[in-house]
Amino acid sequence: SMGKVTFNHKAHQELLKDCKICHHKDEAGKEKDCGSCHTKDSKVKAKDAFHNNCQKCHKEMKKGPTGCKDCHKK
Repeated sequence: SMGKVTFNHKAHQELLKDCKICHHKDEAGKEKDCGSCHTKDSKVKAKDAFHNNCQKCHKEMKKGPTGCKDCHKK
């Protein structure tokens, strides 16, 4: 195991100001927390969604962690 990832949702809300940057809506048109859609059985797993979206955003903004051990703390 790589270790636990902590995430400060409030800090991201304050910085980004647009929930749609990270969240998308389900078929009913409601925003959900990531784990409710991105499960181990879903087409796009949570791990893949986080790695793709979070790392990409951090690299583009040149801000935030991008390496494995930067996010995964033991």
